Amino acid sequence: MQTKNHWKILGLTALITVSVLSGCAGPESKDQPVVATTTAPTIEPAPQQQAPETQIGDKPGVIEGELLDIFATVKAINKKKRVVTLKYADGKESKVKCGPEVRNFAQIRVGDEVRASFLDSVELFVTGKSIPSADRTTQVSRAPLGSKPGYSAIDAVEIKATVEAINYQTREVMLKGPEGNVVKIKAGPEVRRLNEVLKGDTVVARLTRAVSIEVSKPD
Repeated sequence: MQTKNHWKILGLTALITVSVLSGCAGPESKDQPVVATTTAPTIEPAPQQQAPETQIGDKPGVIEGELLDIFATVKAINKKKRVVTLKYADGKESKVKCGPEVRNFAQIRVGDEVRASFLDSVELFVTGKSIPSADRTTQVSRAPLGSKPGYSAIDAVEIKATVEAINYQTREVMLKGPEGNVVKIKAGPEVRRLNEVLKGDTVVARLTRAVSIEVSKPD
């Protein structure tokens, strides 16, 4: 069974993340999951069109998110090659290579159930003047030795860019990122209260990616 709750990233949000975030994010975590944790964080979809009150005050703000849950059953295991064959509810199958970083591989059994949850969310808001910056934090946890394999991770990136110029008629905004790069974006009609954004304001974009993968015995 596969379910998907999806909210489109609005024009300004998408452009911020593509134009500014892509050039400023730090290196990706090397601890990649294949099957994952019994201590996984709860992943909830971010509410649409809701601004964080403690951060933006009376400035425009928006939160967008995409949540994806995938369920599968272990059909076969190649212990020598550390390859697990997964079968999904629609009958499709895929093979997953489990690297040495996957603990407790020997605990996997045919018939075990696998649940993977993925969340991508973007939080965008405007504040008063501050210095452009880029910060990244990563939290990783794995199941304890002797239990079923498990993995969870949260990767968060926050970028602050300064509004260099703004044309309210054309809705074009010039942003200066933490590396001094200047990009021009166009705010779509979905972005309300653009007239409240001023030159010198700081646009803050937070990109959060979370993954939680659990292996469990069938009920």
